[in-house]
Amino acid sequence: MTPGRADHRVRTDFLRDREKRMAIELRSALVPDLSMLSVALQALLGDGKGIPKLLRLRLLSVMHTPAGRAALRPMLAQPGQRRQIPSSVAPLTPVGDLSMETQIEALRSNHNDGLRGNLVEIYGDRIPQVWRAAAERPARWSRALGDTLADVWSGPGRDAWSRSRTALDSELRRHESLLDRGAAHTLLNTLSPRIRFDCGGFELDGRVKVPVGDRKIVLAPMISAPDSVVVENSDPVAVVVGYPLPGALASWSPAGLPVRESDDALATVIGHVRAEILRRLPEPMSMSRLAAELNCAPSTATHHCNTLESAGLVERIRQGKSILVRRTTRGSALVDLFT
Repeated sequence: MTPGRADHRVRTDFLRDREKRMAIELRSALVPDLSMLSVALQALLGDGKGIPKLLRLRLLSVMHTPAGRAALRPMLAQPGQRRQIPSSVAPLTPVGDLSMETQIEALRSNHNDGLRGNLVEIYGDRIPQVWRAAAERPARWSRALGDTLADVWSGPGRDAWSRSRTALDSELRRHESLLDRGAAHTLLNTLSPRIRFDCGGFELDGRVKVPVGDRKIVLAPMISAPDSVVVENSDPVAVVVGYPLPGALASWSPAGLPVRESDDALATVIGHVRAEILRRLPEPMSMSRLAAELNCAPSTATHHCNTLESAGLVERIRQGKSILVRRTTRGSALVDLFT
């Protein structure tokens, strides 16, 4: 891939690996194309576990061309297999913030002669049948993929990204805070349960090794399904790690249009995820069910509930062998105040 330009924010720090006595450059970047590809694939997968139903339906409504769906379909993981995506899906390496429009234009104008080489790296000489049409006509495949991602972006994608921007900026501030405290290893090991960093490299799902060497590490938070992870390892300049931002898609209401953060006074006061938690707790609910409704990890739901509990807005109660969480009188009064 070709290094992409930085549109605005880049945070650079150096991680000193004591095991190998090496310095690794860390960067944080906002890269919407990783998120758009992730949610588009999750919408096509349609297993009901990844993204909210309303968002999935809106995504499917804009991904209506046969060529576009055909461009995405080879990237869907087969049962029992790990999804493997060639680096050609992102012609520009995001060494800094990279706009969606820039990546789309790169896809549309790219002959993508490297696609076959990418596929050989992944599969060897036996390229799967689902990839053969793309390998034979890579320029057509690249244009179709660019057109489809443009449809996703101009439809629900841009809206989802813009409404998550506050959470994304907050995540980049978390990066800065940890790096300021010299806690780079903590940062790299709290991106996703699927990712571990040690001794100058990443380990994905406990078995896939990704050595960093002297390359940069670019951390790119995504709005995506909770288990989505992207590790781009083919570029000589940077290893790009896309990881899911917990609760980023929680604003997609199960009943009608998504709630817009700018119109949500309660979210303005206490934050979007906590506002969603309060609204969903007029009756007691288990933490696992709450996390599922918020489309976030149970640990994320627990963290926000702990904060709400310390403010007297929710409380935990025992029901049989289960511990449930519910809104307090004060929490209900706060919801009513902003309704």
